[in-house]
Amino acid sequence: MITYIYPFRNREVERVKKSLDSLVEQNDKELEVVFVDYGSTPETASEVKNLLHNYPFVKYIYSYSAGKPWNRSKALNIGIIEAQTDYVLSADIDMIFHATYNGVLKSLRAPNKVTFFKVGYLSKNETYQNKELVPESYSNKRAKGISLYPKKALVEINGFDEFFNCWGSEDEDVISRLIFNGLEMCFYNENTLVYHQYHKPFKELKHKLLSKDLSYNQVRFHNDKKRKLNENQNTIKVNLNKNWGEIIDEDHYNALVNTPVSRTITSFKTDVDFFLFYELKTLNKGIWSFKFVEFVPNKNINLKSVLYRLWTIRNSDLKTKEEYSLKEVNDLLLKFSLYNDLDFHLKVDSASLELRINIV
Repeated sequence: MITYIYPFRNREVERVKKSLDSLVEQNDKELEVVFVDYGSTPETASEVKNLLHNYPFVKYIYSYSAGKPWNRSKALNIGIIEAQTDYVLSADIDMIFHATYNGVLKSLRAPNKVTFFKVGYLSKNETYQNKELVPESYSNKRAKGISLYPKKALVEINGFDEFFNCWGSEDEDVISRLIFNGLEMCFYNENTLVYHQYHKPFKELKHKLLSKDLSYNQVRFHNDKKRKLNENQNTIKVNLNKNWGEIIDEDHYNALVNTPVSRTITSFKTDVDFFLFYELKTLNKGIWSFKFVEFVPNKNINLKSVLYRLWTIRNSDLKTKEEYSLKEVNDLLLKFSLYNDLDFHLKVDSASLELRINIV
């Protein structure tokens, strides 16, 4: 038997249905699914759980990961640990599988081999109706998102690198590290057995905007730098000194989000920088909560400070920004918290950011 691992957060439930329906139609039905919900909203989580009741071969797992960016590596690692089979497939709710796919998967199992598959991309007008699908384009050898792995080999390298956030690089990286550890890489392109449901193309622009979805500018380039670093250093094991594949439970999540704000910090560069690069290191153990707001003279500082600020602007280089935008603060908080493996929750709205950190 093979375990299909589906990582998920806040996507259209109809996509999930189409993908799982294609598994119901498999000629060889010896499979199981571990469906990892990495912090969907309560409304979406409830909707998808109701749907999954119709598929007895699916195990649903919820990690209370809201307040953190999407992390496919962490979701997949949860699935790897939960899987009870010797082989796992990194799946995706966008995928529709040909009826012969599971049988082919079983024939490709090997303890020293990882196999990834050609994917056919469907047009916007193509629909799934238990018929032969006609892709409008195909993936190349760089797209390794749908791959068959020996579970033991993944466990030996501590799974997917949990550094990678938002989107990109985790599949290439894990296969590269498996090769360093002695596995063979194979690309299956004899037939098209996997089809990708249409969605709007990924746009880097969304990472440049402040969003409740939590991201930071140029995250894909940060991910690619980490992938190249792992490759240049012939890295095999990652996620060192941490419990990789860890599920965040409800009690821990509630303890974070229910901690009241203790202090408000304005977006002055000196205030934000001092907080991140010094003050955080001085905090005692426990959960702390801070609110970040943009500078508003009549609310945040007294008249003397306003006059001083006006004098400073008039007499300084006007090209120099003395304040961060909320988007810039968002990016700094995320990068600092993620790169230092902090236990945190970030809440974003148009007027403020709330950062909660568990100091251990």
